[in-house]
Amino acid sequence: MIQCKACRVNYLGTCSESCKTRVIKSEMALVRRGKGLIMDSYRDDDGNNNVEPPLHIVKYNNVNEYSIEHSTPPSQLYDEIKKNTAEYMKTGAHMISDVTQGRILENLASMSRKGRILEIGTFVGYSTACFLEGAASAAEEIGGYEGEAGNRERGAFVMSLERDSRAIDLAASHLRIMSEHGLGERAAKEAAKMRDEGNDIIEVEGDSVYFTYKKAGCEILRVTDALATLEAMANGIDHTTTSAFDIVFIDGDKTRFLDYVEACLCSNRVLKKGGYMVVDNVLWKGHVLNVDLSQTTGIVGEDEGQLSKKSRRARKLAKTIHQFNSAIVQDARVEVVMLPMRDGLSIIKKK
Repeated sequence: MIQCKACRVNYLGTCSESCKTRVIKSEMALVRRGKGLIMDSYRDDDGNNNVEPPLHIVKYNNVNEYSIEHSTPPSQLYDEIKKNTAEYMKTGAHMISDVTQGRILENLASMSRKGRILEIGTFVGYSTACFLEGAASAAEEIGGYEGEAGNRERGAFVMSLERDSRAIDLAASHLRIMSEHGLGERAAKEAAKMRDEGNDIIEVEGDSVYFTYKKAGCEILRVTDALATLEAMANGIDHTTTSAFDIVFIDGDKTRFLDYVEACLCSNRVLKKGGYMVVDNVLWKGHVLNVDLSQTTGIVGEDEGQLSKKSRRARKLAKTIHQFNSAIVQDARVEVVMLPMRDGLSIIKKK
């Protein structure tokens, strides 16, 4: 495109007034989303820096930042869940799914056959809310049952297993807000109140608590051992009225990943044939990269005796997760794709 200097400045380097308007609107959207804009100098045909820059140039620190900026942002409630987690679960604030992974979980749920999700590890309800949002979308496509929201027996439904009472209380509080106010500005304001003095945090009594969002249902189930509950479901011993799920999200005890998966594969009571298991933390902070080296040479770096207890545990856990990754990819009953995002996410299809 050839332009005179006057048109180049007037149209901000674009070809027309309408194109210029689109560029400006796009940049203003970035400003509203909190992205700083950096003005780069622009030289005219004589090499002088006296011409206004044709475009605002946005600088990104890494590929992850760029990817987030060019993805549809989550609803406002999710940011407040993150803030509440930092306030009440400081040592575990890094454990929530966060933006990119949360959107992937929501999309998987919305694309599932019937919007039925089983989650191992509720924590504060961030991923639970993502699954419930996706399940509600699936419910709109398949239709509800006589106007009822989904439950253990039928319909779009999220069941989440958790043993930590404090986490259950926070998750229930977030899901109550989602149930009553949705995911937008009003819900975000209600969630923000949880950080105020005299906050309104639910204290869950009993073994379970149930919520609805649109046509989808959600139940947080208090358990002492998620694996034992899963195995009982798989063997038809307990929770026999719970219909099989489309997706099982495994974010529980990292040392028992293979056991969780086996419970989903040994029968079709928990996970449907053709369903998916989604396993979190399969890269374990990148430590799995060193496991093969330690097995072939016997050396990873520091002497075992010089490592802290925390470091020894991390190494041992990395070895366990690596063994899981190596075993599951060779299992003829499944197909695996590992996503190198955050701490690693494996999507495993049951054949």
